[in-house]
Amino acid sequence: MVPGRSLRWPFGFGLNETECQQYQFDLITRQFSAHRAIPFGANAAHAYLAERVGTSEKLMQFAASGHLSKAVLVNLLDLESRQRYLDACAVIERKYTAECAARNDTCLESGCSIDQPAGEICLQPLVKAGIEYHKACAGEWIKLFRRPRNRIDAWKN
Repeated sequence: MVPGRSLRWPFGFGLNETECQQYQFDLITRQFSAHRAIPFGANAAHAYLAERVGTSEKLMQFAASGHLSKAVLVNLLDLESRQRYLDACAVIERKYTAECAARNDTCLESGCSIDQPAGEICLQPLVKAGIEYHKACAGEWIKLFRRPRNRIDAWKN
């Protein structure tokens, strides 16, 4: 599996990976592969993944639910659109950082170590926000990805 670009089945539900069938859907190439599989399992996994990320619309719905990180989503945009997406996420990240500092919910006893006026972003409030942060960035990604011209070639149509 290539980190940041693939979905693997099973999705970590406490199963022993060495004994499980393995399937992968590479989001960059839109290719499904089976590494240790039986035909029935491969068909079921392929159908499951196709139902969730098989089309551009389904992929956007999957991302909107917070299932994909910023690092994964950025790679699905063409080179010209990536910086706009990262800039939009940075605005979201600064908002979380400012809200955390306003609550005095600092990581250090001495206060916040982030230089907010310089635009620094704190990871802690993003981790605390979890899926809500992923949903917020996905919302910005969808604005760009909705237009086929902003997508990598594999997702243009």
